[in-house]
Amino acid sequence: MHFITKTLIGSVIAGCCLWAANKASANRAINNNIAQQLPTIITQSQRPFNGVIMVKQDNQAVFTYISGDNISSRTSFLIGSLSKQITASLILKAVDEGLIDLNNSVSHYLLKDGNKPRAYVPPSVTVSQLLSHTSGLVNLGEPPQFKPGSQFQYSNYGYALLGDILQVVYQQPIEQLVNQLAEQYELNGLYAQTGDINNIKSAHADFINGNRETFTTDAKGRSTSQLTPVELNIDQPMIAFGGMAASADAYSRFQDTLYNGKLLSSNSLALMTAPQATREHRWGVLEYGYGTQISRDEQLIEYSHSGYIPGYVSLAVYYPQAKVSLVILENTSWDLNNIQRTFGLHDDIRHSLRSRLIALENRRLQSFIKLELTRLKMR
Repeated sequence: MHFITKTLIGSVIAGCCLWAANKASANRAINNNIAQQLPTIITQSQRPFNGVIMVKQDNQAVFTYISGDNISSRTSFLIGSLSKQITASLILKAVDEGLIDLNNSVSHYLLKDGNKPRAYVPPSVTVSQLLSHTSGLVNLGEPPQFKPGSQFQYSNYGYALLGDILQVVYQQPIEQLVNQLAEQYELNGLYAQTGDINNIKSAHADFINGNRETFTTDAKGRSTSQLTPVELNIDQPMIAFGGMAASADAYSRFQDTLYNGKLLSSNSLALMTAPQATREHRWGVLEYGYGTQISRDEQLIEYSHSGYIPGYVSLAVYYPQAKVSLVILENTSWDLNNIQRTFGLHDDIRHSLRSRLIALENRRLQSFIKLELTRLKMR
């Protein structure tokens, strides 16, 4: 099944009121660019697409592309490491509620009230360092790989520990906290559940099972791609770093709620989106806050995260100046031996969207300068 829906953008970049005269033509231009470019990018991809691609502006759909059997706008996917943004948000909500101090040691919480931690954590490791992947803790039971706080090392284990901390301070498992968050902020389609992937499907009719790509070689040495259904069990540690589920619409609404200050205090949101470290990425060197990648080049501020687990690939991007979001969810984990083939479609869509937003910002800036020059001449 394939279909595309498009709606007009109200305003792609929130500019100052002096740019208002150019708004209508600018909106038409960016809408037409998205409508014309993204379908072509998708159809020319190196591999098939099964999932949902959604672009929103100010939480209103601009472009939606849906492809694959049993996939609709309501379909929910495992979102992989996009889960980290939600875990980070729950931690910062606890900070706002006075339950967590980011500068406290992890052991302060995991040893609280006789709680038995899954493994020893040195007192020098703080909650802030877990959030920013600078703790040096990478594997269960191993000491930090470097002095905590000194460098970046991506760590699923660190986020599993954050899930443990949430359970200690709230006395509830993380899946309940995720589901309460979704209910409180009307994020229908975002949820967490432990258990076998087929049990999740039984409980959530819109959930889609995932497939993993593998290659086989015949007698003549020819390689053939095939998709195999994944068998996956979601436990509590995995929920915190990669086991949550969402529809594209629900995750877009989460982004809108988060980055527009509806979920966290202004101070906590500022901390989440402030650079805590830098990381090497296929997009270049990126900054990393709390559960959020940050890019500030080419006139755009961009918050992002991607995800890859067996059966699923995901990407979420948000541009706060324009209030534009991009969410891509797939129920196929493509072979990682060819990174360009696996992530190229996601990267091309992101690049196209960025190019349009940068062009529009330049146009509006030029209009502003012309208007100011005209005003000066009239004085």
